[in-house]
Amino acid sequence: MKRAPTVRKSGRVLIRKAKAADKAPILEISKNIWGGHDYLPAVWDDWLADKKGRLIVATVNGRTVGVAHASMQANYVAWLEGVRVHEKYRGFGIAGKLNSALVEWARSRSARVARLCTGSSNQASRNHLQKIGFPVLQTFQRLDITRGLRAKPTGIRTPRRPSNRLWEWLKARPTFTENHAMYSDGWTWYPLTAKTFRQHLTHGHVLVTSKNGQPSSCCIFIDEAKFLTLGFVAGERAEVMKLVRTLRFLMFRMKRERLRVILPSRSSLLRSLDRSGFEKTAKIIVYERFLGQR
Repeated sequence: MKRAPTVRKSGRVLIRKAKAADKAPILEISKNIWGGHDYLPAVWDDWLADKKGRLIVATVNGRTVGVAHASMQANYVAWLEGVRVHEKYRGFGIAGKLNSALVEWARSRSARVARLCTGSSNQASRNHLQKIGFPVLQTFQRLDITRGLRAKPTGIRTPRRPSNRLWEWLKARPTFTENHAMYSDGWTWYPLTAKTFRQHLTHGHVLVTSKNGQPSSCCIFIDEAKFLTLGFVAGERAEVMKLVRTLRFLMFRMKRERLRVILPSRSSLLRSLDRSGFEKTAKIIVYERFLGQR
């Protein structure tokens, strides 16, 4: 069996901006990740074309052996993702070089923090992130359900106009702090700001319940081709469960395969969802590193 070349000197590992010709070797690297269901093939072209983001690769002796991507989510937050390294070239610090290059790119764009995530079961990635100085920000639990509901719950509103009162109520919830002012689409966490909240309102992706003229629960959901994702929720438990049932109804009506709910891992809502038939499918750790000036 032909053995892969040994990488002995870090100088032989080069990091550069990705180009179209890198697609084939990168897809070859990702084809066995997550049982052949890696999301990278679906986003490669978009990442390559995105002039506001940064897609880089690592090469060894001219061979493309690693990849990583970063995007600016706001003026101050960079999100790092998609680190992949060829299995025969792991253990040589390539992932660290990719992340370091993206951190420098983010710093050059005046980002104050860089964030990323990994699954709790990925011990190699966790060890790597600890080594390169990425502290844990929060751990989240993802729960899935594939069974929708045919009956639509009552008392649910889908506001479309910006509401300062609703936004101020949302910011004052303990959940807002527990989520570190973020919402998720499943694997990416985004800053939850007044601007992003208005955008979700405009697209009809905010559900609200009220009592005595005051908000009692509120959630943000993401609609994708196969999934609905509840990426942020706050409010009274019973009222929140109404929102969850509404999303299960929308899942049935819109013919989505499943509903995913993302919650802080110590959320008091986990037990209620478990009793409702949700299955815990992943525990995800979000990391955040402050980017001081060099």
